[in-house]
Amino acid sequence: MEINAECERKAGAWRVRVPELGNLLISTKRLDLATEQIKDLVQENSTVERCDIVVRISTSMPSVMCDLEEAQRKMKDAQRLQEEASREIRAVVATLREQGLSMRDIGVLLRISPQRVAQLTD
Repeated sequence: MEINAECERKAGAWRVRVPELGNLLISTKRLDLATEQIKDLVQENSTVERCDIVVRISTSMPSVMCDLEEAQRKMKDAQRLQEEASREIRAVVATLREQGLSMRDIGVLLRISPQRVAQLTD
């Protein structure tokens, strides 16, 4: 069972409206507490098991949500770039090893320890 919770920040608390429960209104300090309260109410008033209840939180904080989405996008981009860089540095190490350079020489060239070079060759 999926329940939608429309949340709005007001005076230091969350005002939560739940359309599927007759436009139930609750107020809570934290969104996770709202989720638990909603699950409790559904379980108490129906035969639905608690583990089958999914609460979807939506908020009306547009500017903050846009900032959050942008930050999350940048984090995904950074992770992708990190993975690319890791593959590329491993390829460079492999090429240098094929050319007969020692782990120490590669370490000096890449400004990393010989131990790190060894890790990159695995």
